[in-house]
Amino acid sequence: MWRIEKIELENFRSYRGRHVIAFGDVNILWGRIGAGKTSVLYAIEYALFGRQLEVKERVARLVDLINTEAHEMSVALTMRDGDRVLRVERRLGRRGAEKLLLYVDGVEVRGREAEEKLMELVGADEDVYERLIYMSHRSLEGFIYGTSQKRSLAIDRLFGIDVIDGVVRAISGVDKALMEKAEELRRRLKAYEKYREVIRRYGGIAHVRSRLEGLAGEVEALKSREEALSKAAEELARRRAEHLTKLRENEALLLEYYKTKSELEVLEEAAAGGEVDITAVDRLRGALREAVEEFEHMLGGDLAERLEKAGDLEALSAAMAEAYDALVKLQRELEGQIQEARRLYEQYLARAKKLEGEEAEAEAKLKRLERSYQRFKELQKAFQSLEEARSALAEHRKRLEEVERVVAFSSALRTVAMYAAEADLKKCPVCGGPLKRDDALRVAEEVEARHGSLIKEAEALREKMRELERAVEEMEALSGDVAEYMATKTRLEELRLEREEVVKRALQAEKSVKQLEKKLERLRELLTRVDRRTISEALSKYGRALRARELRRRLRELEEALRRAGVSGEVLDLDMRWREVAEELERVSARLSDAYRERSVLEEVVREVGEDADVLKKRLDDVLYAYGRLQDFKARLELVKVNTRARLLEVAKTRFNEVFISLYKYGDIVRVDADLEQRKGYYDFVAVTPSGDRYGISKLSDGQRLSIALALALALRDISRLNLGFIIFDEPIPYVDINIRKAFVDLVAELANKFQIVIATQSREFAEIVKTAVPRCNVFAIEKGESSAARPVSELPR
Repeated sequence: MWRIEKIELENFRSYRGRHVIAFGDVNILWGRIGAGKTSVLYAIEYALFGRQLEVKERVARLVDLINTEAHEMSVALTMRDGDRVLRVERRLGRRGAEKLLLYVDGVEVRGREAEEKLMELVGADEDVYERLIYMSHRSLEGFIYGTSQKRSLAIDRLFGIDVIDGVVRAISGVDKALMEKAEELRRRLKAYEKYREVIRRYGGIAHVRSRLEGLAGEVEALKSREEALSKAAEELARRRAEHLTKLRENEALLLEYYKTKSELEVLEEAAAGGEVDITAVDRLRGALREAVEEFEHMLGGDLAERLEKAGDLEALSAAMAEAYDALVKLQRELEGQIQEARRLYEQYLARAKKLEGEEAEAEAKLKRLERSYQRFKELQKAFQSLEEARSALAEHRKRLEEVERVVAFSSALRTVAMYAAEADLKKCPVCGGPLKRDDALRVAEEVEARHGSLIKEAEALREKMRELERAVEEMEALSGDVAEYMATKTRLEELRLEREEVVKRALQAEKSVKQLEKKLERLRELLTRVDRRTISEALSKYGRALRARELRRRLRELEEALRRAGVSGEVLDLDMRWREVAEELERVSARLSDAYRERSVLEEVVREVGEDADVLKKRLDDVLYAYGRLQDFKARLELVKVNTRARLLEVAKTRFNEVFISLYKYGDIVRVDADLEQRKGYYDFVAVTPSGDRYGISKLSDGQRLSIALALALALRDISRLNLGFIIFDEPIPYVDINIRKAFVDLVAELANKFQIVIATQSREFAEIVKTAVPRCNVFAIEKGESSAARPVSELPR
């Protein structure tokens, strides 16, 4: 582990100029308040991390580390770990320029790489350093004087768990922002409902914004137009006033003239000023009549007759509309007939395909049964039918039985005859009659001669019977296949006949579809050229043309009447121009007023809503989801904090009591039980007396609490794995009695076997106790004159 070899200060805080302090295993920085003890400790922290506690807590600024009479300061820290040497140099100017140089075993490292390498070698950040390496009474005061909550915060800081509280606080700030955002989105959604119809009318907020941008230019254009029209109207009104008397006298004629001219202008604008043209109507009439006549067999002949005889516009319009409706209806009917014919055609095709498959199956089956059928035919040829074969088998079986009986009798008779001859019986053993030996031998020979032929006959009968049995058995076995063969053959013939009929009907349906499609194509061709709109437009143009011709005639009459009354064409043009400008001015003013109102509404919509409802709802859902996740995360963090507290406390318990007993020598407390109050998440320290009595930490003295706090901090340091092998105590026991101080010194002596110790104190007595207990201790007297200075001493000055 790294130990401090020396610290070099130049213009650091109260140290003006350059100062070098070489450290040993145990080191005491002694001096009065403000002498500069803590500055040396801050220099060590600054060298390692580029910051120090007061700067981190924003009590001071980084530039405040520079001596007030200097423009730049530097700190150089040399540390050793066995044969390895690490030197850290930091420089800082008043303009904020910082520089870091790192020497690892004499090899220089600069810049960002130097920071990363230093962090890797040190193995701890500044938070770990201030919790477990740099121990001051400031870090322990929350434990000594605070409430249970403050004490828990102090212990959490020792454990490093306070970072979770920082995260929770940060999340709480985000929570608040999310809820504020959710409320804003809810207000916008409420405003959206208020302006729903307006937004829907424009097609969404994007179109509202677009329209609002367009309105800005439109309003400016309308204002300019209104101003120009106002000036023109004033000028025309002034000139018109000279002829006002004549105009008022002929007001009725003028009104009719303007009305007639206005109507004529509208018609001419629509008809492009053309004369009466009936060719378009005649072409439409002819096309409709031709179609109606073509489909007369389906529509009847009265429609064509009405189209032909229609004379006036009303009758022609009705006849053409009726013919068009009939043709449209016919088109739908033809489409339905085609659809039905196609359906039938597809059904026939499907049926034909299915029948074709069934034919293939039947043919395959016939092919499979063919051998059985042919074999059966061969057997039939040899043995006739199955019944005849069975009858022949029965006859042969009967004949065989008769022959076998004769053979048996013959064999028995031969045996008796031979016995009688050989025994020379005088009487027949069968009938009892007289018997000669020669007669018996003769009978035996006769029987023997006949027995051979009987045996041959029996064998022939048996062979024939076996042949018949095999034939009957095979014919019986084949009879099922033969029956199936015949049925399949019949079914195949039926399928072929049915398929021929289905194919014939499919061809008929296909022919019908083609005929109907040709008719429909011709009808569609007509209806693409002629529809209700073209008929209406043609008739409308025809009517407008007739009306325009009538209006022109009436306009000429009115102009002649006004001229005779003293109203010339120039005066008419002036009055007409004035009326047109006045009407346009009224329209522009009304439109400008509407544009102002529209702009006001749209500005309010954009300001209060701003986005479409789906977007607002999605954003609100996202915000609420994020809020819920953060709440869940906070709950998990709290659980992690409680579990971490319990685990760390369990790990530190044994070493904590060892350190406490070595530090607290009075004997009235034999141990301290450290537990976690689960419900509130606070730490609970209970002092146990030799008699077993238990006292809560609130009933202990400040010295006892300090002993507990130091014991906990040292226990954590002892069980932690850090690359820094030194502990710094900054006024660790400022208000405890001499016994606890001595016990702390004994503890320091024990810790010095494992760690390098640096102690800053203003108590000469405490420094002397340490020096006495640890003779190898280095004592540095910190003196404050115009600037601080540290000098090693063997005895502390009185």
